[in-house]
Amino acid sequence: MVNPVSTGRMAAGPVDTVQPAVLYKLIIFALAMAIAPIGTYFLVLNYFSKGNTIASAISAIIAANIVLVGYIVVAWLEGPLPPPPSGKGIAEVKKDK
Repeated sequence: MVNPVSTGRMAAGPVDTVQPAVLYKLIIFALAMAIAPIGTYFLVLNYFSKGNTIASAISAIIAANIVLVGYIVVAWLEGPLPPPPSGKGIAEVKKDK
C-alpha cells in the first residue's frame, strides 16, 4: 500500500553499532567451537582410548557442549546494553541542530 504523504525518503532506523567486545567474544567462541571438539576427539583417540572411536566421539560431544554452555554464560553475564547518554532520540537531536 502506498502512503500518499510519503516524502520519498527512507525513514532512518535506529543506529545500532556492533561493540568490538561482542564481536571479539563471538570470534573466540566460534574458533573454540571449531577447534575444541576436533582436538578433543583426536586427543582421546590417540592418547587415552587407543583407537576407541565411541569414547572419542563422546568426549568431542562433551567438549562442544562445554563451549556452548560457556558462550551462554558469558552472554548472560554480559547483560543488556546501557541506555543512550541523552534521553533524546535521533530525530530530536537532528531537529535541535
